[in-house]
Amino acid sequence: MKRQESGGCAVEIETERVLREFDAARGERPERCRLSHSEEAQRAEKIARLKSLVRSGDYRPDIKDIARLLTSAMDPTP
Repeated sequence: MKRQESGGCAVEIETERVLREFDAARGERPERCRLSHSEEAQRAEKIARLKSLVRSGDYRPDIKDIARLLTSAMDPTP
């Protein structure tokens, strides 16, 4: 899906919201979950690449991404 020039569609708005929340949550990890400096740099590089693909409209999810989205969307309450 390519970006629309005339503002943001719902998908773009939601994508930007998720990316902002992801960035905000980075500093909130407990000490035991924190990464080393080199691991953090590698992770930041991967995330920047992914953000670039998403924002340009060139991102194509793979089966793991789709499964992750479906799993997170499931309501665990009966």
